[in-house]
Amino acid sequence: MIRALVAIILIYTVVYAGLSRPYNGEDLNHIHIYFEWEQEPDAVSYNIQVSDQQSFNNLVIDNQEISTAYIGKNNINWDSAYYWRVRPIFDGGAYGSWIDESFFTIGNKILPDLDINIYNNELIQDGLNIYTQFIPNVVVGVIDRYGNEIWSMENIFMNHVNEFGQIYGVNGPGIEFNYDQDILFQTPINDVDAHEVKQIFNGNYMAFVPDYSHLGPIHPGEWSFLFQSQGYQVDGVTNEFPYLAMRIVEWDSDGNEVWDWNPFEHFSMEDTDLYGGMWWDAAMNGRYDWMHSNAFHFDDEESVIYVSHRHLSRISKIAYPSGEVIWNMGLPEEYSTGDDNICTDLLFSFQHHIQLMDDGSLLFFDNGNISDILTSDNSPITRIRRVVVIDDSSCETIWQYDLPPSLHGLGMGSVQELDNGNYSIYTYGNGLNNPECSIFEITPSGDMVWKATSQDQNSAWYRSYKIPSIHPQAFSIVVDGYTNGEDGDYIEIPGDALNFTIYNKSGYDLEYRYMFGDMLDGGPQLFTYDEGVVEVPSYGSEIISFPVSGASDLAETQVMLSIWPVHHEYALKQLEIPVVIENITGDINGDSIINILDVIQLVGFSLGGTYQSSGDINSDGVINILDIVQLVNIILN
Repeated sequence: MIRALVAIILIYTVVYAGLSRPYNGEDLNHIHIYFEWEQEPDAVSYNIQVSDQQSFNNLVIDNQEISTAYIGKNNINWDSAYYWRVRPIFDGGAYGSWIDESFFTIGNKILPDLDINIYNNELIQDGLNIYTQFIPNVVVGVIDRYGNEIWSMENIFMNHVNEFGQIYGVNGPGIEFNYDQDILFQTPINDVDAHEVKQIFNGNYMAFVPDYSHLGPIHPGEWSFLFQSQGYQVDGVTNEFPYLAMRIVEWDSDGNEVWDWNPFEHFSMEDTDLYGGMWWDAAMNGRYDWMHSNAFHFDDEESVIYVSHRHLSRISKIAYPSGEVIWNMGLPEEYSTGDDNICTDLLFSFQHHIQLMDDGSLLFFDNGNISDILTSDNSPITRIRRVVVIDDSSCETIWQYDLPPSLHGLGMGSVQELDNGNYSIYTYGNGLNNPECSIFEITPSGDMVWKATSQDQNSAWYRSYKIPSIHPQAFSIVVDGYTNGEDGDYIEIPGDALNFTIYNKSGYDLEYRYMFGDMLDGGPQLFTYDEGVVEVPSYGSEIISFPVSGASDLAETQVMLSIWPVHHEYALKQLEIPVVIENITGDINGDSIINILDVIQLVGFSLGGTYQSSGDINSDGVINILDIVQLVNIILN
């Protein structure tokens, strides 16, 4: 089930009491559980316990955690119920009372059974695999290296996961969604093509949208009689038959269409596939799937879009926003797919998943549907290509991998370069009579280290991605000096700054945006407004610090901190809490150290007739030699 967000941003207000996630009675669709609770006064760490019994007699998790969040990855099973609780641990190791107790359930597994082969466990990139299945049913799921189902959703077609863990796909409209099953964005139209939905550099969204509005010529061939029997001329000139092509459409975050690129305005319908069987399909379907555009990559540095057009065996480089076609990469002229293509010696065909890499090369999945016609291959061969385009006119292959014949993919397919240099590849694997719908990982030298294959020979998947973890939005905030008193909980600052620690609990290096302010209205404030961005490495932490204003001699106030991962705004957390400046007797300059510098400043107060409460050591209402003598004694003692 998908939960639509009424508002994009979901605000978690830190109220410092209780367990926050999973919420009580929540039914989860994953077994890597994101636990989160609120900070407890004076706690230095926490003990989290999870049990499959309400009595907590049998613990499946018993862990100590310094932050207020924990990802439980072990001993959690599908189709089960669990109880969890957290208690603070204080300085010296004493335990506090349990904050609260809560329970959650986990649904049933829905992914198909897989055959897993691990050829070299040490060389496998750490992480998980997410992939989309659309036959026999539509489901997206995450597995670990052993084939264990970690997370899954039905009725969603995933087509892209970016470097920040954001997920895109379709369920009618184009959407961005997350692992909590929330829809974060959806296009204003339902007729969005399933091949590619992405967010680009400016925060806008792009996708393919079908254009059915043009008639084009039927190119003669062995199929001509099928069309002529229906009354068509089939002369290769007369615009008489419905063509289908894909516009590239851009929407802003409010769903307004702000830009589009239409291939009918830039390409000639004289360019066509004559060898891949598309005209035979058109005769049966009543529409010619002219280009079958299936992937694009937006490069914000050069402001261009690389687009894969499968049925023309063409990759295009398009200028943005002008829409000018800078070049087309494809087959030689004799194959009728264009007379001005560059890099015709590559002889790729029916390709998928074009990507621009950090080194400027293009990486794509060459399905090779007609490679036996184009080359000396005895039968069609699928290849992974990595090429560099030189001066927009020629290409150099810098890496290539030929899939074994059994893994030839007639359709679909994806490739991803991993952090350790390996490549993760998905292939339809229908090259021989024994289909092997598979995800596998190879080293740069082509050695296979891992492979997952569907046990259902009728399965068809779309793309797969290796990801470091689920829950990319998982993080927590811990503030120094959080304590309690007679009037409630507050932050006590022993020095001249208020410090918060951000704990990134995800496998992604992420930026966090924050806004901090003093909520005291009118007059001087203890803190000045501050905002910014801090980068926190995966599973790491960073401190953000806000100095006490030197212009104020206030002793207390109320502060607010809002903070969220830049690419996961729905996980915004907001904290509002009182702050009290701890009075360290004799610390005149507020540096948390009592020394000669404080004496010098106190002498200045005395000589200048300035009164400040921190300098009135003996609390007699004036600053004079008696206060100086008492401060010197404090230092000496």
